[in-house]
Amino acid sequence: MEEDGQDHDPVEDDVLRQKEFRRGGGIDLGQFMIQEPEDEAIVEVSALDKETDEAVGEIASLFSSEGEQTDEAGAIKRDGTVNEAAAADSVTDMAVHGERRLGYGLLAGMVLVWSVLGWVVGTALPPFLGGPLLIIMGLSGLWAGEKWIPNPTMHLLGVTWVIISMKILYGFALDVHHWGWLDASPLGADLSLGIFLLVLIGFNILIAQRHDDDAIAAQATLVLLALGSAAGALYDELGVAGMILLGTLSMHGLALHRKSGNLASLGIAVSYLWIGLHAFSNDWTIVNIKIVSF
Repeated sequence: MEEDGQDHDPVEDDVLRQKEFRRGGGIDLGQFMIQEPEDEAIVEVSALDKETDEAVGEIASLFSSEGEQTDEAGAIKRDGTVNEAAAADSVTDMAVHGERRLGYGLLAGMVLVWSVLGWVVGTALPPFLGGPLLIIMGLSGLWAGEKWIPNPTMHLLGVTWVIISMKILYGFALDVHHWGWLDASPLGADLSLGIFLLVLIGFNILIAQRHDDDAIAAQATLVLLALGSAAGALYDELGVAGMILLGTLSMHGLALHRKSGNLASLGIAVSYLWIGLHAFSNDWTIVNIKIVSF
């Protein structure tokens, strides 16, 4: 048995040696070389051209990924917000300007109609009807201004109503003098009228300060200068000069208090105009106001 084992071992060794020789296939020299990593191929993805229309403009994509979002005006973020509104197109711009012009036309028409209506109420109706109606018209305009001036889109309309209402109240004061309601005053009808107008001017300035508007303040100072011209009928040249001085100082005081260059420029121009009007006057009468010459 031992002899058979010794004879069989060389044969198995020869067979195994031949298999190993065939399996090796030679020596791989590449295993002994230093290999450098190959550069990965750079894949260039050409951006798709955005679809544009010469008539409509650039067409934005309805669906976009997170990386495709832009910060352009009018772009909608993933959360639905818009950082900056898109610029208005030509059609919207024309519509806005047209609506603005129409609004100015309606404001001018409203001022004219309301003024004529106040004049008719004050002159055609009897005093016991005209007086309460003028007060209601004036207070209703002040209420409308109180409601609309804080709204930025209705600010101009509210200011217009306040100016019209104050003009109606000034007219009411003149009608009160014309109807003879001030004849029983111990100060006299003319002096009582002046005091009444000065009270309304102060009320006008308070409203201008409340709404922080230069146009309402300018109305008060212009009425004060007109009142100065009317004072010439009572106090001659000294009354006119004193009222013009008071009106000019009040306008420049308001301009300084409100830090408004518009009021300061208006005060300079109107004061020069008023002084020149009285300097060139030859006992003129304008709207029942005697322009005293000095």
